[in-house]
Amino acid sequence: MARRAAPVLAVLGALAALLLLAPAFPELQPPQRAALVAAVPPMALLGALTYLLAPLTRIPAALAGLAGVGLVATAATAAVDAHGGGTLPEALLAIALGLLFARVFDLGAFVIGLPLVIGAVDLFTTLSGDAVKTWPMPVSGGDPLVLELPSWSAQTGAAEISVATVLFLAALQGYAVRERLRPAGTAVGMTVGLILAYLLEWRTERAMPFTAFVAGGFLVASSDRLPTWLRAGGIERG
Repeated sequence: MARRAAPVLAVLGALAALLLLAPAFPELQPPQRAALVAAVPPMALLGALTYLLAPLTRIPAALAGLAGVGLVATAATAAVDAHGGGTLPEALLAIALGLLFARVFDLGAFVIGLPLVIGAVDLFTTLSGDAVKTWPMPVSGGDPLVLELPSWSAQTGAAEISVATVLFLAALQGYAVRERLRPAGTAVGMTVGLILAYLLEWRTERAMPFTAFVAGGFLVASSDRLPTWLRAGGIERG
């Protein structure tokens, strides 16, 4: 048990340090490049944390406990307007809810249909709009539905990820674990998709469909396993 907990604690500690100590880090210039440096490492750690917590999809009581802790901590940080300090509990809550979704809705149609439908909707709604992203990015005001990645040594944001995107990422990671669809490869694919969406947003200064990129990462990473899984027609139970 301790050996399994150590990587989770290490990733949690690293992510918490990047989020909470960001104001103490040296300010980087120019602001746009500084945002890139401040945003990409936490995104990578978020993907790693989701991967490490995904086996809890087999333990409903542990998932319920994680969701409870995330909910209480999120409410506490929202009450004091903690901005980046609220990102970690919000992420834990979203991951727990996503894994619970994969546990409850363990249907073959969801494993394939969820990334296709949600990804397509996000792609259309985001790219059909004209939302502009600029750096330095103003802080979101402690919105519990947005995970804010703070800039270094500045009262600005380096990136924002919706809670829905993290919940979606966790649900797909839960499916990868339950259906044995190459969990590690899926985690890498979805994390790369998350970071790629941000890099395109950073480069073009236009809002990008993060959820669609995550869905694409899932489908690409598990593409070699999905045909066999579909032919088998089985869902792992328990």
